[in-house]
Amino acid sequence: MTDTHHSRMIENSDRGITLNKALAWTMASGLIAAGLYVGLQVATLSTRIDEASRASLAATGERQQIEVRVRSLEQSKARDDERFAHILAMLSRIDSRLERIERGRGE
Repeated sequence: MTDTHHSRMIENSDRGITLNKALAWTMASGLIAAGLYVGLQVATLSTRIDEASRASLAATGERQQIEVRVRSLEQSKARDDERFAHILAMLSRIDSRLERIERGRGE
């Protein structure tokens, strides 16, 4: 006949709840494995956050460079527009002079 005291995994005694050694080791191993898993997941997440931060900083730098280029192009376009307006005004004056010259010859 086997002793029922040794076959139980969890037992309530006058010392409180006691665990069988096999169950205690299984629970301890499970907790350690869970802790390692969570630690690895946190480390992986931390690494990915760092990578995302670096990518964000790089993108910010690239965006600032693009903004500088766009401002430069806008200023260049504004100068070109000014030159074009000046050329059109000059052509308009030349056209007016030619009309006056033609009218003067026609009289």
